Amino acid sequence: MAQTRFSKLLQEPPTPVLLSNLHRVWSKVEDVCAGVAALLIAVAMALTVAEVLSRRLLNAPLPGIIDSFNLGMAGIAFLGASQCQRLGGHVRMEMVVRRLSGRALWCVESITALLALGFICAVGVASAEGVVRAYRVGDATMDLMLPVWPAKALITLALMVLAVRLALQFFDSLRLTITPEAEPVAALRVATVEEIAREEIEEVIGTVEPDGLDRGDST
Repeated sequence: MAQTRFSKLLQEPPTPVLLSNLHRVWSKVEDVCAGVAALLIAVAMALTVAEVLSRRLLNAPLPGIIDSFNLGMAGIAFLGASQCQRLGGHVRMEMVVRRLSGRALWCVESITALLALGFICAVGVASAEGVVRAYRVGDATMDLMLPVWPAKALITLALMVLAVRLALQFFDSLRLTITPEAEPVAALRVATVEEIAREEIEEVIGTVEPDGLDRGDST
């Protein structure tokens, strides 16, 4: 038994502890950001209902409703971007990637993550400069004169979180390029057509057995 376990350890490359811990911790950070974005959506929905009722019953709009939407939209649009990247929810062109496997697949994924990381860092720097500029000039909304820089700072924060996620995916994809037989930790997993079909079915009718796609059975 001990010899079997030892030979199994020699065949399977060890999972990097630091990368695994960073992935787990950053996933929690991303979940918190996505939760804040969901809360902002709920607040926006509540304000919309209040605005409609105010116009309908009191014949008067709520003051500053447009300002509130403009400021909150930044968090709604950007705070969930990193979690979506982790889950592979962003739109990707995978016609070529699906045909690759092993070292070639992870090489392409590492190059893609590196290019995306460079772009997000450049946009993040420009966003941070916009925050500083808005704070210095006292940029504010038209109606309630609310400061704009906190909303712009949310965009910079979201881009920083996304940049760290892309860095984790890059280093993990680079690791898998060197040792393609290792298990992915933070790298994006390219789902097969069967896995995508099973996930879409489970979203509608619940959990599907491994051979349920052929029989049409579900639990």
